[in-house]
Amino acid sequence: MTGVSQRAYARMRGVALSAVQKAIKTKRITLNADGTLDPEKANQEWERNTFAGKTLHQATRQQAAPPSAQPSPRSVAGMASQPEVSNDPVAAYLRARAVSETFKAKTAQLEYEERAGKLIQATKAGEYAANWSAIVGDALSAYPDRVAPLVAAAKSEAEIHRILAGETNALRRKMAKAISDAGY
Repeated sequence: MTGVSQRAYARMRGVALSAVQKAIKTKRITLNADGTLDPEKANQEWERNTFAGKTLHQATRQQAAPPSAQPSPRSVAGMASQPEVSNDPVAAYLRARAVSETFKAKTAQLEYEERAGKLIQATKAGEYAANWSAIVGDALSAYPDRVAPLVAAAKSEAEIHRILAGETNALRRKMAKAISDAGY
């Protein structure tokens, strides 16, 4: 096919003339020796060298596969397959940049939630759990020694129930006070 002007190619492609000029300037598409564009060649170069609006996975797959190849099918679980490894340094840089930016965003989110009081350090959570366990363990181990003589002296089932309910509520209050005193 003969070459067409930049303006005609922009109309054929459905883009602005400035987009075609920018693609030529950044060497994403090349001109013929006479200054015209071969539309078929320019379309192939445009697709191969333009990453705007595409995910890294699409760009990597498109570079690794021939233009007529279909996208790889999804796995049984519905997850996309791993992107093919590419020797393209731009794709490698974009993947590394995406990983870096994701890490920064997740770190910032965690720092925000910690400062907002929604999260605590894992070591501090372990200390809280150990202290809580000690408080509950001490209270429960003392319970039978306190309650057994009272139950033995009771004369009716209703009296035993009243004693057990009262001692259980006292135990709850004692644990709540111990936790409050510990600063939790």
